[in-house]
Amino acid sequence: MKKYYDKALVEEYLANSSCEAFLRDLRDSLFVIRYERGEFVTSPMNHTELLQIVVEGTLRIYYIRDDGSSYSLANGQKDYLVGEMALFQKEPGSVYAQACDDLICLAFSIRENREKMLASCRFLQLVIASLTRKMEAITRLDAAPATLKQRVLVYMQYKCENGELKGVEQAAFRLNCSARQLQRILNQYETEGIVTKQGKGNYRMNRPLPEQTE
Repeated sequence: MKKYYDKALVEEYLANSSCEAFLRDLRDSLFVIRYERGEFVTSPMNHTELLQIVVEGTLRIYYIRDDGSSYSLANGQKDYLVGEMALFQKEPGSVYAQACDDLICLAFSIRENREKMLASCRFLQLVIASLTRKMEAITRLDAAPATLKQRVLVYMQYKCENGELKGVEQAAFRLNCSARQLQRILNQYETEGIVTKQGKGNYRMNRPLPEQTE
């Protein structure tokens, strides 16, 4: 990720965005962020309190439930908003936004511009339209449930610090399965070299999962 504060560059991207009219009251706070393919734009572990608008490229938005199951929410392209929920809530959720290719966004700090954002009717219209589209996408969502074996790895990668599961019984409760079922799966993954046993009830992933796909 790289940030650019050159005003000419900001104006160039802003002029090519359909969001320009809505951002008129905030243009002095805008800067440009470039992401490489695979980089996280937002995640629960990296809560930056930035509002970002896609100007080039595509990102993938997906959600990780507490039981390790996951589903894709949307693919964000030009003029897609990321981070607007941080305007209303400070605690990060379990939603991940990840660059599918080289991605360029216009961005500004929510914390530094909160009062200005809430006072701008134009900007709030943009936020309401964005949230409405996202709610419609969620209500149409029909994701196939993952198997318990799949959910175990997703849970380890996204819900365990450094991909390390500590405590089989506690993890089994979160995964809605028995400790015996979970132990059997962990033993299989250990045999396959996917996880390494660090100690009693303690397992670490040896490699991350592949990128999410549709």
